[in-house]
Amino acid sequence: MAAVHGSNSYVSIDADVVGVYLDTASLDKMVETAETTAFADDDKEFIAGLRDSTLSIGGHWDATGDGFVADWDDGAVVECIVGPAGNAGASVKYTFNALITNYTIDMPVGGRVGFSASLQRTGATTRGTF
Repeated sequence: MAAVHGSNSYVSIDADVVGVYLDTASLDKMVETAETTAFADDDKEFIAGLRDSTLSIGGHWDATGDGFVADWDDGAVVECIVGPAGNAGASVKYTFNALITNYTIDMPVGGRVGFSASLQRTGATTRGTF
């Protein structure tokens, strides 16, 4: 398996290509589990439950990027497209709808103003190619 450099990653939210503002992005995919252990069992047992995912992003803050987030945080569902290896050719992409659940602006006295945001997937994630 060939390694991929993170600087090639592609992130689009609500049709806004936001990669120029980001220095980190993380797509977390999870599956809930339900415990089915009975009294007589010596070990815990589980069954698979519902799938879930979140997109966490962060980077440098500026007024234009902040304007994008202002458009996303009205409670409406936004489309997210994440390409871990970029958006060229037949690169893999994950497409899903999400709600913004957190937006933080960090303003340290001795550093750059940054931001972070979390988006909660609603519905299914589609894995495809560009």
